[in-house]
Amino acid sequence: MPVHLNTRNIFFIRHGQSESNTHTELAAGPNYDSPLTELGKQQAKELGKRFKNENITFDLLFTSELSRAIETSEIFLASSSNDEIKIKRSKQLNELQIPGWRGKKRVEVMTPEVEILWGKNGKLYSPDDGESEYEVQKRFSNYIDQEILFKTEVQNINRRINIAVVTHGWALRCYFQYILEFDQSYIRKMQMDNTSITQFKFNSEGWRLIRLNDSSHLDKLDKETARYK
Repeated sequence: MPVHLNTRNIFFIRHGQSESNTHTELAAGPNYDSPLTELGKQQAKELGKRFKNENITFDLLFTSELSRAIETSEIFLASSSNDEIKIKRSKQLNELQIPGWRGKKRVEVMTPEVEILWGKNGKLYSPDDGESEYEVQKRFSNYIDQEILFKTEVQNINRRINIAVVTHGWALRCYFQYILEFDQSYIRKMQMDNTSITQFKFNSEGWRLIRLNDSSHLDKLDKETARYK
Protein backbone atom coordinates (compact mmCIF):
# COMPACT_ATOMS: atom_id res chain seq x y z
CA MET A 1 0.00 0.00 0.00
CA PRO A 2 1.48 3.41 -0.97
CA VAL A 3 2.56 5.75 1.81
CA HIS A 4 0.99 9.19 1.44
CA LEU A 5 3.08 11.87 3.10
CA ASN A 6 0.62 14.65 2.36
CA THR A 7 -2.98 15.71 2.08
CA ARG A 8 -3.99 16.64 -1.43
CA ASN A 9 -6.70 19.27 -1.88
CA ILE A 10 -8.05 18.42 -5.31
CA PHE A 11 -10.27 21.00 -7.00
CA PHE A 12 -12.27 19.60 -9.91
CA ILE A 13 -13.44 22.52 -12.08
CA ARG A 14 -15.80 22.53 -15.02
CA HIS A 15 -14.79 24.85 -17.89
CA GLY A 16 -16.52 28.17 -18.53
CA GLN A 17 -19.48 28.49 -20.85
CA SER A 18 -18.58 27.28 -24.34
CA GLU A 19 -20.29 28.08 -27.63
CA SER A 20 -21.87 24.62 -27.58
CA ASN A 21 -23.34 25.27 -24.13
CA THR A 22 -25.47 28.05 -25.57
CA HIS A 23 -27.39 25.52 -27.70
CA THR A 24 -29.34 23.95 -24.88
CA GLU A 25 -31.75 22.28 -27.29
CA LEU A 26 -28.94 20.13 -28.74
CA ALA A 27 -27.90 16.76 -27.36
CA ALA A 28 -24.28 17.62 -28.25
CA GLY A 29 -22.79 20.73 -29.77
CA PRO A 30 -21.67 20.54 -33.41
CA ASN A 31 -18.08 21.42 -32.43
CA TYR A 32 -16.49 18.93 -30.02
CA ASP A 33 -13.64 21.41 -29.40
CA SER A 34 -15.95 24.35 -28.84
CA PRO A 35 -14.22 27.53 -27.52
CA LEU A 36 -15.37 29.74 -24.66
CA THR A 37 -17.97 32.45 -25.16
CA GLU A 38 -17.36 35.95 -23.82
CA LEU A 39 -19.48 35.00 -20.82
CA GLY A 40 -17.33 31.90 -20.35
CA LYS A 41 -14.21 34.05 -20.25
CA GLN A 42 -15.80 36.31 -17.63
CA GLN A 43 -16.78 33.25 -15.59
CA ALA A 44 -13.17 32.05 -15.65
CA LYS A 45 -11.98 35.49 -14.47
CA GLU A 46 -14.45 35.43 -11.58
CA LEU A 47 -13.22 31.96 -10.64
CA GLY A 48 -9.66 33.26 -10.49
CA LYS A 49 -10.71 36.23 -8.36
CA ARG A 50 -12.40 33.85 -5.97
CA PHE A 51 -9.31 31.72 -5.54
CA LYS A 52 -7.26 34.87 -4.97
CA ASN A 53 -9.72 36.10 -2.32
CA GLU A 54 -9.61 32.70 -0.62
CA ASN A 55 -5.78 32.67 -0.75
CA ILE A 56 -5.78 29.43 -2.73
CA THR A 57 -2.82 28.83 -5.04
CA PHE A 58 -2.05 25.66 -6.94
CA ASP A 59 0.97 23.40 -7.03
CA LEU A 60 -0.23 21.29 -9.98
CA LEU A 61 -2.83 21.80 -12.68
CA PHE A 62 -4.25 19.31 -15.17
CA THR A 63 -6.69 19.88 -18.03
CA SER A 64 -8.22 18.01 -20.91
CA GLU A 65 -6.86 18.66 -24.41
CA LEU A 66 -9.96 20.64 -25.40
CA SER A 67 -9.67 24.39 -25.89
CA ARG A 68 -12.47 25.39 -23.50
CA ALA A 69 -10.75 23.68 -20.57
CA ILE A 70 -7.31 25.00 -21.48
CA GLU A 71 -8.59 28.56 -21.95
CA THR A 72 -10.49 28.44 -18.65
CA SER A 73 -7.29 27.36 -16.92
CA GLU A 74 -5.18 30.10 -18.46
CA ILE A 75 -7.71 32.83 -17.64
CA PHE A 76 -8.39 31.85 -14.03
CA LEU A 77 -4.68 31.37 -13.29
CA ALA A 78 -3.90 34.85 -14.62
CA SER A 79 -6.83 36.33 -12.69
CA SER A 80 -5.65 34.67 -9.47
CA SER A 81 -2.00 35.75 -9.95
CA ASN A 82 -0.99 32.08 -10.11
CA ASP A 83 -0.09 32.02 -13.80
CA GLU A 84 3.45 30.65 -13.47
CA ILE A 85 2.19 27.12 -12.88
CA LYS A 86 2.66 24.67 -15.75
CA ILE A 87 -0.53 23.22 -17.27
CA LYS A 88 -0.41 19.50 -18.07
CA ARG A 89 -2.90 18.37 -20.70
CA SER A 90 -4.32 14.91 -21.41
CA LYS A 91 -7.00 13.53 -23.71
CA GLN A 92 -7.88 11.10 -20.90
CA LEU A 93 -9.61 14.07 -19.23
CA ASN A 94 -11.64 14.92 -22.35
CA GLU A 95 -15.42 15.04 -22.37
CA LEU A 96 -17.54 11.98 -23.18
CA GLN A 97 -17.87 11.67 -26.96
CA ILE A 98 -21.01 10.76 -28.90
CA PRO A 99 -20.14 11.79 -32.47
CA GLY A 100 -23.52 10.71 -33.84
CA TRP A 101 -25.30 13.21 -31.60
CA ARG A 102 -23.32 16.31 -32.57
CA GLY A 103 -25.56 19.09 -33.76
CA LYS A 104 -28.73 17.03 -33.27
CA LYS A 105 -31.67 18.10 -31.15
CA ARG A 106 -32.12 16.35 -27.83
CA VAL A 107 -35.71 15.36 -28.66
CA GLU A 108 -34.50 13.62 -31.82
CA VAL A 109 -31.90 11.37 -30.18
CA MET A 110 -33.38 10.72 -26.74
CA THR A 111 -36.07 8.45 -28.11
CA PRO A 112 -38.12 6.13 -25.88
CA GLU A 113 -35.97 3.24 -27.14
CA VAL A 114 -32.75 5.02 -26.11
CA GLU A 115 -34.24 5.86 -22.70
CA ILE A 116 -35.17 2.19 -22.16
CA LEU A 117 -31.76 0.88 -23.24
CA TRP A 118 -29.93 3.46 -21.13
CA GLY A 119 -32.09 2.65 -18.13
CA LYS A 120 -31.47 -1.07 -18.59
CA ASN A 121 -27.72 -0.93 -19.19
CA GLY A 122 -26.84 2.15 -17.13
CA LYS A 123 -23.30 3.46 -17.44
CA LEU A 124 -22.36 0.56 -19.73
CA TYR A 125 -24.66 1.86 -22.48
CA SER A 126 -22.94 3.38 -25.53
CA PRO A 127 -25.43 5.64 -27.33
CA ASP A 128 -25.07 5.94 -31.10
CA ASP A 129 -21.61 4.28 -31.09
CA GLY A 130 -20.22 6.87 -28.69
CA GLU A 131 -18.39 6.29 -25.45
CA SER A 132 -20.21 4.78 -22.51
CA GLU A 133 -20.10 6.54 -19.17
CA TYR A 134 -18.14 3.56 -17.88
CA GLU A 135 -15.45 4.03 -20.54
CA VAL A 136 -15.10 7.70 -19.60
CA GLN A 137 -14.98 6.74 -15.94
CA LYS A 138 -12.16 4.27 -16.50
CA ARG A 139 -9.90 6.51 -18.58
CA PHE A 140 -10.47 9.46 -16.24
CA SER A 141 -9.85 7.46 -13.06
CA ASN A 142 -6.75 5.79 -14.51
CA TYR A 143 -5.25 9.20 -15.25
CA ILE A 144 -6.01 10.60 -11.79
CA ASP A 145 -4.51 7.48 -10.21
CA GLN A 146 -1.34 7.68 -12.31
CA GLU A 147 -0.73 11.43 -12.13
CA ILE A 148 -2.12 12.47 -8.74
CA LEU A 149 -2.99 9.70 -6.29
CA PHE A 150 -0.24 7.15 -6.75
CA LYS A 151 2.55 8.99 -8.52
CA THR A 152 5.68 8.68 -6.36
CA GLU A 153 6.83 12.28 -6.89
CA VAL A 154 3.45 13.57 -5.71
CA GLN A 155 3.08 11.12 -2.83
CA ASN A 156 6.48 12.06 -1.44
CA ILE A 157 5.83 15.81 -1.19
CA ASN A 158 5.90 16.25 2.59
CA ARG A 159 3.33 19.05 2.85
CA ARG A 160 -0.26 19.84 1.97
CA ILE A 161 -0.66 20.53 -1.76
CA ASN A 162 -3.40 22.03 -3.93
CA ILE A 163 -4.21 20.48 -7.29
CA ALA A 164 -6.66 21.74 -9.95
CA VAL A 165 -8.25 19.51 -12.58
CA VAL A 166 -10.09 21.54 -15.22
CA THR A 167 -12.35 19.43 -17.36
CA HIS A 168 -15.97 18.74 -18.39
CA GLY A 169 -19.38 18.25 -16.83
CA TRP A 170 -20.28 14.78 -18.03
CA ALA A 171 -16.78 13.42 -17.42
CA LEU A 172 -16.83 14.84 -13.88
CA ARG A 173 -20.19 13.28 -13.07
CA CYS A 174 -18.90 9.91 -14.26
CA TYR A 175 -15.80 10.21 -12.07
CA PHE A 176 -17.69 11.36 -9.00
CA GLN A 177 -19.96 8.32 -9.27
CA TYR A 178 -16.85 6.16 -9.25
CA ILE A 179 -15.24 7.66 -6.13
CA LEU A 180 -18.42 8.39 -4.16
CA GLU A 181 -20.14 5.14 -5.17
CA PHE A 182 -23.61 6.63 -5.50
CA ASP A 183 -26.23 5.02 -7.70
CA GLN A 184 -25.23 5.26 -11.37
CA SER A 185 -28.57 6.81 -12.29
CA TYR A 186 -27.40 10.03 -10.60
CA ILE A 187 -24.72 10.56 -13.27
CA ARG A 188 -27.41 12.09 -15.47
CA LYS A 189 -29.16 13.91 -12.62
CA MET A 190 -26.25 15.81 -11.05
CA GLN A 191 -25.84 19.48 -12.00
CA MET A 192 -22.37 20.77 -12.93
CA ASP A 193 -22.37 24.54 -13.47
CA ASN A 194 -19.78 26.24 -15.65
CA THR A 195 -16.63 27.02 -13.61
CA SER A 196 -18.11 25.23 -10.60
CA ILE A 197 -15.73 23.92 -7.94
CA THR A 198 -15.99 20.44 -6.49
CA GLN A 199 -13.32 19.97 -3.83
CA PHE A 200 -12.04 16.77 -2.25
CA LYS A 201 -9.29 15.97 0.20
CA PHE A 202 -7.26 12.84 -0.45
CA ASN A 203 -4.78 11.33 2.02
CA SER A 204 -3.96 8.00 3.68
CA GLU A 205 -7.61 7.73 4.77
CA GLY A 206 -8.89 8.07 1.20
CA TRP A 207 -11.40 10.55 -0.24
CA ARG A 208 -13.32 13.23 1.65
CA LEU A 209 -15.84 15.46 -0.15
CA ILE A 210 -15.57 19.13 0.90
CA ARG A 211 -17.89 20.93 -1.52
CA LEU A 212 -19.87 20.01 -4.62
CA ASN A 213 -20.79 22.16 -7.68
CA ASP A 214 -19.97 25.43 -5.90
CA SER A 215 -20.43 28.28 -8.39
CA SER A 216 -21.35 31.06 -5.99
CA HIS A 217 -18.59 33.25 -7.51
CA LEU A 218 -20.98 33.74 -10.46
CA ASP A 219 -23.80 35.26 -8.39
CA LYS A 220 -23.17 38.83 -9.52
CA LEU A 221 -22.21 37.87 -13.06
CA ASP A 222 -24.84 35.48 -14.31
CA LYS A 223 -28.40 35.24 -13.05
CA GLU A 224 -29.24 32.81 -15.85
CA THR A 225 -27.25 29.89 -14.44
CA ALA A 226 -29.15 26.69 -13.78
CA ARG A 227 -29.48 27.24 -10.03
CA TYR A 228 -31.71 30.30 -10.63
CA LYS A 229 -34.07 28.65 -13.14
